[in-house]
Amino acid sequence: MEKVVAVTNQKGGVGKTTTSINLSAGIALEGHKTLLVDLDPQANATVGAGIEPGSYKYAIHDVLEGRQKIESIILETPISNLHVAPSHIRLDKTEFLITPKTYKETFLYRAIKNLDYDFVIIDCRPALGTLTINALYACNFILVPCEMGRYALDGFSDLMNTIFEVKPGEEIGEIPIRILLTKFEIRNTRTNDWVMDQLSTYRNNIFDIKIRKNEALNQAHMVQQPIFTFQPGSTGAQDHLQLVKEFLSLCQTK
Repeated sequence: MEKVVAVTNQKGGVGKTTTSINLSAGIALEGHKTLLVDLDPQANATVGAGIEPGSYKYAIHDVLEGRQKIESIILETPISNLHVAPSHIRLDKTEFLITPKTYKETFLYRAIKNLDYDFVIIDCRPALGTLTINALYACNFILVPCEMGRYALDGFSDLMNTIFEVKPGEEIGEIPIRILLTKFEIRNTRTNDWVMDQLSTYRNNIFDIKIRKNEALNQAHMVQQPIFTFQPGSTGAQDHLQLVKEFLSLCQTK
């Protein structure tokens, strides 16, 4: 398996699931076999990738609790090369059940380590609990969506501390972590300058592409499609296509 990407931010509403869906769909459309793992009990990534709620019997919680192999729960999506390991609200209980267990951080890693995929994209829940720690342990690339707003950086230092705890002994330059700025509006110059100033320590870890605020991205969720099939001519599709290209370019240099 070439790249396992944890898409994470404990702050909600920053575009985490939007990023997970469209990055994985875009990579798949480039011809790479891709698995989207929905590690959020809300299952928004599952639905957003085109899987109907209630249409599947097993989900990722069955894997983490040892009842199913991950191969048995993986579903095809309408996008060629894109598969989903779906989530379910019962995953919330699973996190509670596995938290006291020995090596609790390794459950997801052990489930996916022998899969035959070019890319695995993990959509994390907006919290720094056991599920997110599993994603961080399993991944070899960390993507942090960050909304362009006054409170965008709340908890960011906690996230960085958690990353270093899960992956000890690595400096910031050695960890493949990239920050993706979302909901960007060019006219908000003061806010943009403030956010960039706050992120100055991590300037070399910020994607060049910024995801502009675009209503089509919200509408795509409503119709359960990635932006590329819903409105391929939208700025949302253009920005995510550039994200895919930049991400794949980064992977080739690692």
